[in-house]
Amino acid sequence: MKTIKISILIFILSIGLLTACNKQIIDTTWNFDYAYVKLPDGSVVQGELDSWKDWDDSDVIQVKIKGVTYLTHYSNVVLIDK
Repeated sequence: MKTIKISILIFILSIGLLTACNKQIIDTTWNFDYAYVKLPDGSVVQGELDSWKDWDDSDVIQVKIKGVTYLTHYSNVVLIDK
């Protein structure tokens, strides 16, 4: 009975440790084909995506629309799957 309680405690603690960190356990692939990008002058560029890329350890995103590449913060981009 004591080993069952210890096993349950270890299981609960390990679940807590896995969810406490901000890490993605299962990698997913996101597909988007349209984007809105807010530029520093306040204007907005929108269009079909040629490509986009983000990095795990950064809050920067690279978006390519109509052959032009934009590198900006996530808060300046909306990606849509139409």
